[in-house]
Amino acid sequence: MYKLLLATDRPEIMNAFGAVSSWESLGFKAPRMVSSAQGAIDSLKRHHADGIAYALSDRDEKLLGACLAEDYPLLPIFEAGRTQAEVVNAVCELRTLLNRTHADFSNDSFGEADMMQLCRHEFFRALLGGKIAGKDEVVRRMRLLRSRMDPARPCVVVELAMPEGDSYLKGRWHYGSERLEVALRNFFGVELSGMRMLASVLPDERIFLLACPMLGEASEQEDSMTGLVSAHAQECIGLVSEYLGLSLSIASIRVLPNLPSLAVGE
Repeated sequence: MYKLLLATDRPEIMNAFGAVSSWESLGFKAPRMVSSAQGAIDSLKRHHADGIAYALSDRDEKLLGACLAEDYPLLPIFEAGRTQAEVVNAVCELRTLLNRTHADFSNDSFGEADMMQLCRHEFFRALLGGKIAGKDEVVRRMRLLRSRMDPARPCVVVELAMPEGDSYLKGRWHYGSERLEVALRNFFGVELSGMRMLASVLPDERIFLLACPMLGEASEQEDSMTGLVSAHAQECIGLVSEYLGLSLSIASIRVLPNLPSLAVGE
């Protein structure tokens, strides 16, 4: 069974977690509860945890957040719900993620970190495709998946176009859009000037390059961001043409105020 850690000094949250009596049927042991950042840090050193929820004072949240970023980069962070229903819903979502990241992989080189990265790619593909609703959903999912992209800062979205009538995906490249996305990640996917570049191929075969500042990295000016991303995209387009025989061009470049602005309804 999976193990949870709850770190909070708020009685309503402790009560919400304490009101859940069906932990075993949810696939978890009853959570270990602590009331401070230091208590959580000490607990993580002594006891295994598969997920952590915390709601503390600003100072304690910064202390615990720094520890998690440094020492536990794959530990999912889930919502510390204030009602029993909120807790159960969050824990069920966590269980789905853990079942995927802890699966028995036939390929020994593909492990928990690889699956977590795959889940992040799936999330950002859904976000670019208009499948995520609302700012809170974006921030919540990014915390759960431990994305290092900063959801609060400006980002750049580049749409890449294939020539009109190109039959590349149905002709020369017959492996499907997901395999093409993996190939394009190898060309476009880098960290550059404090930004993470991520290529996504949507089910309707639209191709996007997302560039977002990383948490804790210095911020570029919007003009500088656009120039850097455009230059990177053009360089990679040349490599894709050379090695894959796929002709791409930049159809549009948008600077957005933040990642949640991609969500439906924002």
